[in-house]
Amino acid sequence: MTPVIWTAMLIFNKFLVYLGIAAAIGAATNMLLITHCDVLLTRYGVVRQWQARTCKSGLLLVVVGFIANLVDFFVQTGNMTETGLKGMFEPFMLNMLWVSSVGTLTILKALGFTLSAAMMVYVLRLPSSLNSKHKLVVFGLFTLLVILLLSASFTLSGHTNSLEFGSIVLITLHVALAFAWFGSFMPLIYASYSFNTNELYLIMDRFGSYASWGVAILLVAGTVMLIQLIPTIEVLLSSTYGQLFILKIVGVLALLVFALAHKFALVPRILQQDNGHIKLRHSIMAEATIGLLVLITTSIVTTAVGPAM
Repeated sequence: MTPVIWTAMLIFNKFLVYLGIAAAIGAATNMLLITHCDVLLTRYGVVRQWQARTCKSGLLLVVVGFIANLVDFFVQTGNMTETGLKGMFEPFMLNMLWVSSVGTLTILKALGFTLSAAMMVYVLRLPSSLNSKHKLVVFGLFTLLVILLLSASFTLSGHTNSLEFGSIVLITLHVALAFAWFGSFMPLIYASYSFNTNELYLIMDRFGSYASWGVAILLVAGTVMLIQLIPTIEVLLSSTYGQLFILKIVGVLALLVFALAHKFALVPRILQQDNGHIKLRHSIMAEATIGLLVLITTSIVTTAVGPAM
């Protein structure tokens, strides 16, 4: 197998892992946006339906991410041995990678995916929604653990593993908030189908309030990472890594434009126009498409190219 094929396999695996992480973090955090405390007793079933639909789609992507994470470990082994498919199972190289940071991050992601899947299965098996404060607190704590496991794994390999502790903390926040954002698209699209206008407005208004703080932290962390990995404008403009990073930044800025449009234009119209929820849904779908392109670009940036030294 040629290096190009190995690289393509690594990029594809990483993209699937990213989708799984987005689903794991986004589904869990979004299910806390509206609970039985926010609706009438007669609407508990609607909340339950939305939670179940979110968990089903999220569980599918989490399983895909779990499998891709394991496959990626063997693909990295094969890429290093350069002996074809049989090299993926070469004992000496497998053991060497297993005791390295590659093995550690594989374990962390596997644990995060497993815990996330268990949470979603738990919600699906409940006879009703997360309808008690005790269930919500426990679910929230496990959600935090999933976020920490999956986000921390990004500090162990790639271009960020040599950064200082303070930067590592910012990068962990950056990863957690970015995937919470990307993972919110599907639950919010489902919400536009499931809830009435008042309930949908409540969800989107809360999401916008939390996202305002999250985006601010996301931009600060991203700026710090950019400065440390690409110290000069010349490197940013002339290197392949820098050019792809610019493409990623353009995508993120486009997402910010959508977010601002939602907060200040489309969300208020939910209560003012009969078709306000439909326009919002279409806008979120367009935003999700750009989010996928950003994830693809990120997969390439973190796999096929590196920052110029």
